[in-house]
Amino acid sequence: MTKLEPFPIPDTIRKTVTESDIAKARNKLRVANLERDIIGDALTKIYEAEAKGTINEPEKNQMIQPYKNDLKRVDSEIDTYKRTVDLYELEAAKEDLFKRFQETFLDIQARIEKIRPSLNLQAATENKPAEPKPAPARSEPSEPTEENTPSKEKPPREKARNKAEEKIETIREEVLKAMERLEQIETEG
Repeated sequence: MTKLEPFPIPDTIRKTVTESDIAKARNKLRVANLERDIIGDALTKIYEAEAKGTINEPEKNQMIQPYKNDLKRVDSEIDTYKRTVDLYELEAAKEDLFKRFQETFLDIQARIEKIRPSLNLQAATENKPAEPKPAPARSEPSEPTEENTPSKEKPPREKARNKAEEKIETIREEVLKAMERLEQIETEG
């Protein structure tokens, strides 16, 4: 039995946001949210002053303009930092999902390699690559006998597909669970 080694993480799985980048983004997001609250309080005071009659409308408009500009700037910063944090969390979830898939895959492969020699089915695995050869023959309508041969072999294939479909369904359930976790992360963020 050969030792199974994990396959390399594809570049599409690798994180684009580093640990230090995410720490900085989270700190800046926290500060930007505080700054937004402060600007909001200042705008509230200005509107309250106008409502009390302390200032008139032109004075209010003149006073709120710098705060409105600051608010737009801070909102833009918050959006950027939030997207950075979201990207990091999504990439982490994607990497976690890939690692769990990889572990499951390697576990299944190890079990297959453990069972296969005891059943002495290596000859059957050699026949499997020959099965796809009749498939191109199907495109040739002049050979109906070759079309009948694969149909006789379909019941074992269907059994294999059923087992494969069960494995796929298990993996699909894991993916759905991971997607639910991602949705929770998005709603919490």
